[in-house]
Amino acid sequence: MSNDRRRQRSVRILAASIMLAASAVFVAVAVATASRGVLVAASVTAVVVGMAAARMIADEVLTTRRAWFKDRAEQAQAYRDVTVDRTRENMEFIEAVNETLSITTRRITELNGTLRLAEARADESESRRAKLQREIESLRSEVDEPAPSTMTLWDGADVPTIVDLLSWEATAAARAQAAEEASETVAEDADSEDAASEDAAAETLPKAKEA
Repeated sequence: MSNDRRRQRSVRILAASIMLAASAVFVAVAVATASRGVLVAASVTAVVVGMAAARMIADEVLTTRRAWFKDRAEQAQAYRDVTVDRTRENMEFIEAVNETLSITTRRITELNGTLRLAEARADESESRRAKLQREIESLRSEVDEPAPSTMTLWDGADVPTIVDLLSWEATAAARAQAAEEASETVAEDADSEDAASEDAAAETLPKAKEA
């Protein structure tokens, strides 16, 4: 389309130029002949041809301006459409980012709560272990130092009988076994609680890293 306009524009300008050149030649011939009638005819012809050429050039300029304005309007409309599309895409991207951010924030909050709960359980387990350890130490001290009511000490007057020795040995063995069972129970409870705390922490940390 632009090539057609250029060819048409070139034809119009060429035609106007030829008309002006022909009128100039006709006027020159009329002046050379020095004939009044030819000179008048040449003058009238030059005026008419000049007006026609001016009209053709004016039409060409007007057509060129209209085409230029039309092209600029089409470019502006295309730019407006592109701007609208980009604005819509940016809004969609912002909404997606905000949604992802809200989900990530919620996950981080949940993981922080889980982590604090695991830490609280670990602290509670540690306190229970310390308490049970103190109880075990107390039981062991009681086993190492038997009560006077369970054993008759030799005061130098009477020698302990075999029955007394067997009774003391049975009492000491029973207390030692009770202390060992309590120690094993405490160790198993502490290990199970530690394992649960470690599992909770292990599950929490990868999720926090992924978030």
